[in-house]
Amino acid sequence: MRTLIYSSRFGYIVSWLVIMSYQDIIEEKQESVITLEHEDKVKRLHNPLYLPIIKILREGYKTFKEIKEEYTKYASTVPPDKTLYRHLNNLKEFGLIFEIGKRVYKGKSMTEKLFARTAKFFYTASKAKGKEYRDKIKKQSILLSNLLALTRDVREDSAVCIEEFLTNLHTQDLEVIDELFTKYPDEVAEIAGNLPHDELQAVIEEYVRINTILNFPGIREELKKCLGLD
Repeated sequence: MRTLIYSSRFGYIVSWLVIMSYQDIIEEKQESVITLEHEDKVKRLHNPLYLPIIKILREGYKTFKEIKEEYTKYASTVPPDKTLYRHLNNLKEFGLIFEIGKRVYKGKSMTEKLFARTAKFFYTASKAKGKEYRDKIKKQSILLSNLLALTRDVREDSAVCIEEFLTNLHTQDLEVIDELFTKYPDEVAEIAGNLPHDELQAVIEEYVRINTILNFPGIREELKKCLGLD
């Protein structure tokens, strides 16, 4: 709270901060890394209505008032209180944020909820499973076979082995990701810092690519054999 005093005699304004002491009580634990597989959750993460909240809470837990005050850092206008509360509730329902605790003001009965992201870092790569994934890989394999045929003398039936190759490659990628997030979740979150989500996602994908190559040195020869290239 800022207090202003005006002195007509001396013609100046004196201002100072009245500091209200409080204590933040943390009641829940925030995860370091969560992999988002549900498509609706990924859409919510990138929705421009919710993105400012996601970015604000990337810096740490906040009260509703603090979220409202910082909203214009990532958006041109601040929504009405009712709308902002609705956004917070929607993000809570989809497991992207939660009430991590409360702020208690000393000498006063009032408390404020503290909101936080359920994880410091959200990874949005989908995992290989189900008919939808298999259909996607099959379609990609046909297109890749046709594209490769433009520049290389690949086998006519290369789409079949490309499909198998990509499926195996994706499985290996998932093993690399799972190892990273299972063994080093806190370290990943610390290294990630406050970089934008898209940048972090790109870095993780390059990390996976490098490690897949390092872990499976024969992958190039396997691909050449698949395509019928010497």
